Amino acid sequence: MKKILLFLLVNCTLLFAQDNIPLLELQNQKYEQSMEKLYQNRSVIRNVSPQVLEAELDPDKYKVGPGDQFKVSVFGELENEFEFSVLPVGDVIIPTVGQYRVSGMSLTEAKQLIERVVKVNYIKAEIAVNITGLRKFRVYYTGEVKAPGTYFAQATDRLSDIIEISQVQEKPGEATSSLNDWADDTSIKITHIDGITNSYDLSKFYRHGDKTQNPNLQGGDIIYVQSIDLKKSYVIIEGNVGSEGIYPLKENETLYQFLTRVSALSKKSNLESLVVERGKTNESINILTEQDRFRNYALQSGDKIIISVIYDRVYVRGEVFTPGAYPYLANYTAKDYIGRAGALDSADDIEEVIVIRQSTGEMLRGAD
Repeated sequence: MKKILLFLLVNCTLLFAQDNIPLLELQNQKYEQSMEKLYQNRSVIRNVSPQVLEAELDPDKYKVGPGDQFKVSVFGELENEFEFSVLPVGDVIIPTVGQYRVSGMSLTEAKQLIERVVKVNYIKAEIAVNITGLRKFRVYYTGEVKAPGTYFAQATDRLSDIIEISQVQEKPGEATSSLNDWADDTSIKITHIDGITNSYDLSKFYRHGDKTQNPNLQGGDIIYVQSIDLKKSYVIIEGNVGSEGIYPLKENETLYQFLTRVSALSKKSNLESLVVERGKTNESINILTEQDRFRNYALQSGDKIIISVIYDRVYVRGEVFTPGAYPYLANYTAKDYIGRAGALDSADDIEEVIVIRQSTGEMLRGAD
């Protein structure tokens, strides 16, 4: 008897869980990585689902598809209200009215069709047709990415949304780009379900806010991130900067245009000594005093740009309590920095401290 009771309890628990967990979540664990985790309660499966939109839907541009939810309200002598979803085959079944094809129509066309057929049964009544929930669909993310696979999106989501939700946490609490180091974000291909392929320069969106290069997604889209093609034009960035690596070079791109596009310069970049290495020759450019040259300098494939940083630290090593880097402060002497680091009892005479200049390698002696 105890075994039977335990069996019944287990099954009741499963039924309860199935009633409260969205079907997609039960079917596929990748649902956890979908927009549902990024934007809480966006699922159109629930009856109440606040939508996270960047603007009002354009009914003439929005294409209706399986999963979209509609609500029809009838006002008049005989009032009624009913809700229904677009079926997987692309039809809607309107209670007391019939079944009609709406998939692929614009929202405007679908609303006009629904209103027209409902009016046949509800004469002299005002009909209001509204879309109450946006469909979810699958898109595929492949190529030079760290987490390729299937992701869930909805019709108002853009390319950058998929790249955002697929970010990888290499360290706890620290998300990194979902693109590999060899990814070319200037030429991301999106192949639609009808076989048409478009190419987008996502860097223009990230750096200049160009939404034309960050399109809305469609069901079944395959997002393919290409590798940097070394057979084409490329440039290498070296130095103590976060943007080190190989980048594709656009046609007729200048040094200024390139560094702006890849956001290579920072507040710590040494603008007085930017070096372009071309073959066996090196050219140094002072961005502060040679603006015209900097803006018009034509890059060539294979150029190496070396960006040094401004050294704003003084490094204390040796017989001290807390060796390491300390902020540079004007008029501080070696004795002052030793005081901050704390000299050990085993240290030699403080007057014998050695200072090594970063710029020349010259060795100086003395606490002052």
